[in-house]
Amino acid sequence: MDPQQLIATIGTIVACVAALSGILYSIYRVARRLDAAIGVDSKGRTISERLDRVEHQLWRNGGDSLADHVEEVRMQSHHTTAEISIMKDLLLRMVDKAKND
Repeated sequence: MDPQQLIATIGTIVACVAALSGILYSIYRVARRLDAAIGVDSKGRTISERLDRVEHQLWRNGGDSLADHVEEVRMQSHHTTAEISIMKDLLLRMVDKAKND
């Protein structure tokens, strides 16, 4: 084998090794991300435990969930709207009465 063929073969081998190492590194990075997403978090909780905490917040359970807090804010909003409506009607009547006098 002449020197040029040897250099070309070595170059091809080096390029293949570089490409393979790049592919392996990419697979490693994806595997680490999957492990971080599915595995145990920094507090030692599994994905199932974390999803249980999220699920707990989605449905009403007597005041502890996000759904309970949203319902409470909704009820307060309706109450405040009713009070403002009453105050507006009263004020408009007072203005009308003052105009007529």
